[in-house]
Amino acid sequence: MTLARMLEKDLVKDSTEVVIRDTDCHVLARGSWFQDNVLDYMNREVESFTWQDDNKVFIDLK
Repeated sequence: MTLARMLEKDLVKDSTEVVIRDTDCHVLARGSWFQDNVLDYMNREVESFTWQDDNKVFIDLK
């Protein structure tokens, strides 16, 4: 599943902090889903993600 497809789901809201990481858990981008630094990764494949109760989602890319 691509990042764009995942963000279409109701899991991520405008107020959710999105943290995008590579396979070594290095942060590639952080911010709201609509910020350019996050949008740059929309076509990348998601390997896994973790949701936190404090309105953060960590997305690991393949």
